[in-house]
Amino acid sequence: MNRLAAIQILRAVAALLVVVSHAILRQAEWAPTDPLTSQIAIHIGLLGVWIFFIISGFIMSYTYYDNFAVPGAAGQFIASRIIRIVPIYWLATALEVVLRLHHGAGLDVHKLICSLFFIPVAVEPGPMAAMRPTLGVGWTLNYEMMFYAAFASVLLLSRRKGLTVLIALMAGVVLTGTVFKPIADTRAPTSLITFYSDPIILLFGVGVLLGAAARWLKSAHAVRSNAFLLIALAMFLVVDVMLFAAFVGTHPVDVEWIATFWVISAICVVLCVTVRIDETRWLTQRLVQLGDASYSLYLFHFFAIIAAEKLWWWFFGKSESWMFVLLSAVVAILATIAIHNFVEQPIGRQLRRFSALFNKCRFVRTETVRIPMSGMPGDVTVTWNGVASPLEPSRSEVSSGAPFRADMVHRRR
Repeated sequence: MNRLAAIQILRAVAALLVVVSHAILRQAEWAPTDPLTSQIAIHIGLLGVWIFFIISGFIMSYTYYDNFAVPGAAGQFIASRIIRIVPIYWLATALEVVLRLHHGAGLDVHKLICSLFFIPVAVEPGPMAAMRPTLGVGWTLNYEMMFYAAFASVLLLSRRKGLTVLIALMAGVVLTGTVFKPIADTRAPTSLITFYSDPIILLFGVGVLLGAAARWLKSAHAVRSNAFLLIALAMFLVVDVMLFAAFVGTHPVDVEWIATFWVISAICVVLCVTVRIDETRWLTQRLVQLGDASYSLYLFHFFAIIAAEKLWWWFFGKSESWMFVLLSAVVAILATIAIHNFVEQPIGRQLRRFSALFNKCRFVRTETVRIPMSGMPGDVTVTWNGVASPLEPSRSEVSSGAPFRADMVHRRR
């Protein structure tokens, strides 16, 4: 059994939360939508991002647990992350640029160059201000790349020292940032200092600690139940949204509530680590497949929502319906699975082959896990091939007249 299969399913869930969030908020731009519904949608998208960040930290420490202080491990880690993240992100950004130019929109070349190299661009402070790259969803990748750089640095140390330095570094950066932006101020950052010192980076640290604990307790008994996992995850996500609707309901959210929601997100990850699932079932395999494609889903889902929007207008006009959200999700899933299989994976394979020409020795030890192939278990050597971002939700504004945070949804102009 591959105990990380449940994590892949959670990645799929997090990606779908982002898709649902953006579909609701996109519909709110052209159809009457209850303000509370829009606010809950914003929170659903953020919940997907928080889960992605925790998973990212978890996977890094879980996968590289035995590679601290191993010669060449840091370089191999950076190379694998660049191959995994950069090409498909640049492709998505190029599509965004082409569509903007096609529709006669302006293009900020400085912002584009910074976006391609994961450098946030400061903006003037304001109620709707947000530091967003050319491709709106890329804001989370700016945090991801910062985390990867820090993680690669501590791989040069022993495991205990490395993990200690990493956690202390993130905590210290957040504490330093409170000098420039109080921790109780949960509005979007507008400068480089406040961006990189945002408390959201602590979610990577939470994931790192969970991953290290999971490896340390790897031989511990785990509950084996598909139903328990799915029911528990659903309960926690529903409780999360109900708490928001009942007690919060506005943005920016108080820091106490954000901390509460972070705990719920962490519990979801813990559940996926401690529960074993039957990977021979059709639904499980499809969800794992969607989890594998979650990075493409994260980057390209908004283009799919725009396409679904055109179809919806053609057949039903600008009428509000939850069926639009369902249509958007289906179109996004089908499109991004195709992108994952026919674009993302082939590009990754070619780049890994090219990289192998300059790296004949493999320094990072992989873990042998049992993964069912075509319904039959078999021993294969795997390394984690995922990224948690995202997911972003791309964040941008909701044009429904309500003062929502402009950084929550990526809107094409």
